[in-house]
Amino acid sequence: MDHKAILALSSVSALIAGLCCLTPIVLVLLGIASISVAASLGNVLYGDYRWLFRLVSLLLTAAALIIYFRRRGVCTLMEVKRRRKWLLNMSLLVLVTSTTAYILWAYVALHYWGIAAGLPWAQYDESWAIPTSAALATFTVLLFFFISRYRTPDA
Repeated sequence: MDHKAILALSSVSALIAGLCCLTPIVLVLLGIASISVAASLGNVLYGDYRWLFRLVSLLLTAAALIIYFRRRGVCTLMEVKRRRKWLLNMSLLVLVTSTTAYILWAYVALHYWGIAAGLPWAQYDESWAIPTSAALATFTVLLFFFISRYRTPDA
């Protein structure tokens, strides 16, 4: 199993999905925007466009998975049928890892970095994010070891 590819696909997906929250923080830290402008931009990006960021992230992850599978020799329907367990396992692992990374990135790291940068995000209750990300991280590690141990010989 290609560990680096799974981490790269998942990390890029989480980063893209979290751009709605990262952008205001970067603007404040670079001195390009004031706290109030960054807070307003964050409210617009997260409030109105968060689903767009998530959708773009999912579409890019799907495209990256297709490229990854094609580079591994899965180019025909017969090959897809032959290696369907491996394809499903890899896709599931990337999706779960991406979700875990997104929650850790957007709702834990960026939330607290935004508060440290002076953005008024302390008003939002993100207390659910730490236990959820811990549970998802545990599930991701277990899934990774299960898939690694019981992978099919055709993978």
